[in-house]
Amino acid sequence: MRDVWLHVHVPKAGGSTLRQLMNRNFGDGYYNSNSLLETKQYTFDDVSEIVRCHPWVNCMSDHKLSLDLPYAHEHAKVHAICFVRDPIERFISRYFFHRNFEEVNCIAQRMSFREFADAELVQQYVHPQTNSQIYFLNGGVDSTNMSIINAAVDTGRVLLFPIERFDEACACIERMFPTTFSDLSYVRANVSKKDTKISDADRDFARQYLTQDFPVYELAQRQLDAAMNKAFYSPDDRESALVGFKDRCSRRYHNFHPPRAEGEPLPEYAKNADDPAASSSNRNRKSKN
Repeated sequence: MRDVWLHVHVPKAGGSTLRQLMNRNFGDGYYNSNSLLETKQYTFDDVSEIVRCHPWVNCMSDHKLSLDLPYAHEHAKVHAICFVRDPIERFISRYFFHRNFEEVNCIAQRMSFREFADAELVQQYVHPQTNSQIYFLNGGVDSTNMSIINAAVDTGRVLLFPIERFDEACACIERMFPTTFSDLSYVRANVSKKDTKISDADRDFARQYLTQDFPVYELAQRQLDAAMNKAFYSPDDRESALVGFKDRCSRRYHNFHPPRAEGEPLPEYAKNADDPAASSSNRNRKSKN
């Protein structure tokens, strides 16, 4: 039986970067399915048919996937890999993404963050899946039901991790599956331009409407902690692997952006990602590459 890895791509949770990594590690066995309708997801039976009918597919990324997957498929060992994000930071990232996504007309382009939060979180001017990672991962059951997510994790076939600890997760996955994922070093992709500051008051306003999402984020934290404890035999082993991984990421980054000479001014693209100019320049350079 072949192994099939399904990248459950939660929007605005680091999925674009992970897509690049899946493409590099699986080559011709990777299928990148870009869904234009993020709120329409595949059913359990849909995914079963995809796995059965396309034996060349060893890995697939899609917004249409949930964690309701055929882990006990008769033709393949199905695994899922999924990253979730702090609900507040994810909502803010989505605001900036749509605010600067010129190809599509979005209310974020003509609203302040508070107005956008009021429209989406209070007036519900959006599909519930968009702002609820739980709703997304349980296939649209509701925004609080963790049963499908917990059952998926209990199969032992799901890597559910927090995007804020992406380096740790990648180093851990490399250790756990060295043949499948030989190199997960990366350069960030699809970084949203931040052209305004979000106040603490506006963050608190959004937070009160996003608290239902924290259980899945906390579960992802625990899952990564448990995986790290299994993958590395000591704290020193863990730290050494993480340092080595970050070094490979740095060298990969420098392939795109050569390091500056001593005393040379720091270029715009190398500044902190929170700097609007840095994010914009970074995005423009990546699009050219």
